[in-house]
Amino acid sequence: MIIRKMHEKDYEAYKLLFDEAYGEYLESLRHGNPEQYRKERCEMRAVSNERFDFYLKTGSSFVAQEKGEVIGYVASQTISYMRGLDKVLWIEYVVVKSEFKRHGIGAALLRRLAHNAKASKIDQIFSTINPDNEASIKLHQKVGFKITNRKVASFNI
Repeated sequence: MIIRKMHEKDYEAYKLLFDEAYGEYLESLRHGNPEQYRKERCEMRAVSNERFDFYLKTGSSFVAQEKGEVIGYVASQTISYMRGLDKVLWIEYVVVKSEFKRHGIGAALLRRLAHNAKASKIDQIFSTINPDNEASIKLHQKVGFKITNRKVASFNI
């Protein structure tokens, strides 16, 4: 397996992996808390070329590749100023193809991201993790992230 920066040619694999992972994630949320995650409240999101291009241009998004096939990715962006820090890396997605989960691929992607962040003089890495997503919590802890219980306030425009 190799971990490399995301390329333009990775769009179709990115899209397929996102669709698979997001569908699995919604189902796990519905299973764990059916009232909160009803089907009419949680719909599939489409991955647009613009969203993919955004992560591609950040230079801080990576894919895991096995025998020429993209089997996972981490999509992130650098934020110039946030929470009193001058340079922050924000992880949006860590996705691994179903049959390759629990083989260390997510951890390898996060370690590569951390290595790249250190070389780029990033002050800190942040990731939003749903408190119902036990696998994501364990993955981040395995790599050394400190998990805090936070509530996020958002405002839809």
